[in-house]
Parts: sequence; structure tokens; C-alpha cells
Amino acid sequence: MFSGGNLAKVTIFALGIMPYISASIILQLLTVVWPYLEKLSKEGELGRRKITQYTRYGTMLLSVIQSSAIAVYLERTTISNQFQIVENPGLAFKAMTVLTLTTGTAFIMWLGEQITERGIGNGMSLIIFAGIVVGLPSGVIDTFFMVQRGELGLISTLLLLAGMVVVV
Repeated sequence: MFSGGNLAKVTIFALGIMPYISASIILQLLTVVWPYLEKLSKEGELGRRKITQYTRYGTMLLSVIQSSAIAVYLERTTISNQFQIVENPGLAFKAMTVLTLTTGTAFIMWLGEQITERGIGNGMSLIIFAGIVVGLPSGVIDTFFMVQRGELGLISTLLLLAGMVVVV
């Protein structure tokens, strides 16, 4: 459930670790462009801690933006053009959605940092890996059934397998 892409399952971890990864990439790019961040990155441990703190703030900002967009999308979504999937749309629903999804992202970020601090490995990478491993069996089964039903041709299957081998 930590892997992201879980909006269809309505989980509190629907945003996954992606806001953290995006914030981290943004800060790495800003380090090259913004002299203050470049200077911080060269200050050693103290500078890295400050950049990590900025990454956390960026993660929360991106989580709020993404969860707000999800809340608006959910309010506007209807089933069969008749029924809204949100029974009581409004500010309370949006606030609860933003709070819940942002808290889920904050928890995943905290969990990844705890894994890293305990020396088990890079926590964020392990969480991403766990998400991939969790989705692997259903992905293999879905692909098998697609091949069986003829939805995925032989060439597509071979290309998919070759791509998997190249990535591994």
C-alpha cells in the first residue's frame, strides 16, 4: 500500500512516496541553479541536514497540492452521469482529503527516514522496492491473462520480457 497508485483502492497512502521523490529532484535541480543551495550542499553534514529539511517542506507542499487536486477531481466525478461519488462535497470534504492524504505521505516519509537511520538501508528505496514487489504477482498474472485472451500479441510479449531483462 506504500507504493502509490492506490487511489483506486482509496487508501490513505494514495500519493505514496512520489511527493518526496519529486521534492528531492526539485531541490537537486535548484542546487545547481540557486547559489544559496549550492553553498549549503558544500557545507557538509549541516548543509545536508538543511537541504533535507527543505525537502520535507517541499514534500508537504507537493502533497497538499496533489491531494487538493484529487479532492476536486473526486467531487466532480459522477457514476453514470447521475450520482456523485462524494455524498457531501464542499470545504469539509476537501480539507479532510488533503489532511488524510498529506498525513499518509508524511508517515511514509517518516518511515523511510527511520529505516535509513536504523542502518537497514536507504529507506525510500526500500519502500519503492517493496511497492514493486507487492505489485509484481498481480502484474505477472494480468499479463498472462492478457496473452491468453489475445489482448497482448507475441511480439509485444517478447518486447515486454526483453525490457524486463534489460532493466534487471
